[in-house]
Amino acid sequence: MKHILLAFAAIIAPVAAAPALSQSGGDKMLNEPSINWSVYGPGQTHKARKDPAVQGGGAMRVTIPARPANIWDIGASTTITKPIRKGDKLIFAFWARLVSGGTDGKSLLAANIQQNSAPYTAIVSGQVEIGGEWKLVHVRGIANADYPAGTANAALSLGAAAHTFDLGPAFIMLAD
Repeated sequence: MKHILLAFAAIIAPVAAAPALSQSGGDKMLNEPSINWSVYGPGQTHKARKDPAVQGGGAMRVTIPARPANIWDIGASTTITKPIRKGDKLIFAFWARLVSGGTDGKSLLAANIQQNSAPYTAIVSGQVEIGGEWKLVHVRGIANADYPAGTANAALSLGAAAHTFDLGPAFIMLAD
């Protein structure tokens, strides 16, 4: 458990230590961290479960029995409740682990902060590698425009292959 807390501290340390607030004001969290992922797509199943090995003690297990036509056909998202301003430095961090599937016990996930309606324009995007152990992963970037409160979310594209994932809490934050 100590290594989990140290990993999380390394990612959020720049956020916690920053003396000035970003343009968006208020505290640096843009969401309410939880495992309440909205999971979507054909053929997948998902269910919240207890897991004391991850921060917060719970996870969303997502099972994808067959690869869909497109990676984005199956995914998970979480709401961003606060506004994003042009120039904001953003971090999307989340706990994840691969339960089964993947190549050599690893898998890549596409992670985005994006508009939450068509055309789902990416604000921040990247890929993270996960394996069989819980890992706090993240993507970073800078917002290129203003996004009013409630118009963005953080999303994962999960349809790269037949897999089972556990998704822990997600954190969308401002960095300096």
